[in-house]
Amino acid sequence: MADRDRQKKSGNAVIIVLTISVFFIGLISGMLLIHIANAAGDQNDAADLKKDPTTTINVGGGTEYVQVYVPKREVRYGTIPIHSYNKDGFRLDNGFMAYFDEEGNKISHLGVDISYHQEKIDWEALKESPCEFVMLRCGYRGYTEGGLVEDEKFKEYASAAVEAGFPIGVYFFTQALTEEEAIAEADFVMDLIGDFPISYPVVIDTEYVASENARTNQAEMTEQERTQLLITFCERVKEQGYYPMIYASENWLRRELDASMIQPYEIWAPQYLEENDFMYDFTIWQYTDSGNIQGIDGVVDLDISMVDYASFVPAMREAVVGEGEIIELPAENEPDGEEVIQ
Repeated sequence: MADRDRQKKSGNAVIIVLTISVFFIGLISGMLLIHIANAAGDQNDAADLKKDPTTTINVGGGTEYVQVYVPKREVRYGTIPIHSYNKDGFRLDNGFMAYFDEEGNKISHLGVDISYHQEKIDWEALKESPCEFVMLRCGYRGYTEGGLVEDEKFKEYASAAVEAGFPIGVYFFTQALTEEEAIAEADFVMDLIGDFPISYPVVIDTEYVASENARTNQAEMTEQERTQLLITFCERVKEQGYYPMIYASENWLRRELDASMIQPYEIWAPQYLEENDFMYDFTIWQYTDSGNIQGIDGVVDLDISMVDYASFVPAMREAVVGEGEIIELPAENEPDGEEVIQ
């Protein structure tokens, strides 16, 4: 009788242990299946977003996906990106340049770029115009003595533009001769813009100066050395979470820069023609330097941006400042080339 009781108790203990084991195995298996399902769902979400080759995906927080339209950067001839916009897609819309996709949707954004030269601006009137963003000159390096100078209207215009609700970006005219000067220019810009919400690119403006006394005209620099100064500026800007860009004409890119070196950076293209035949890829087109728009007295530069930078640039800046992370997944099906245009 005692042996049977001990056997019964032993059997009950085994059953209890097996029951508990099965329960925990089931629980762990269920959690694992849920995790796998969630991971698969995240991967499917990413895959769905990546189907469109004209889309860049910014990923933050592990599972949060933000889909942002950017133009397809079709790389022809190797490392030199040549834009693939349809020329017929550029046309006037209510008096202003715009770009329409194949379905007839306007996907560009109208903007102005201004400096102290625009002496009178009615920001409320400008806000009622088709203008969607503002690029402000924040400063420049003097082309003779080389001093760093703040645009005398920058802070006033930046405050007014933000108060009016405009996304703003900035540009700085460079005359750097050394990498140390390029870093100083970038730091100067970041000091100027630190108190303002920057939601469009921070641009380095590189161009020819007509004066023979210009320090960059007198200095002997190779195309590669001049280009490296732009890269140094852009990388310094990127370290602080801002979105760098290079302003350069087609002639300047072809004759004075090594365009293959700046392939990773987007271009703001000045070209004052009714038909855009800019050779290189670009994401902002400055299409006139003699435009007119409600709210600004006199002529002004007008631009169209092919990218809604304001939809993701602030998040990128926040991620860097907050020590977060945004991972950019490249578009699929980008063609490869073989030759390089100089």
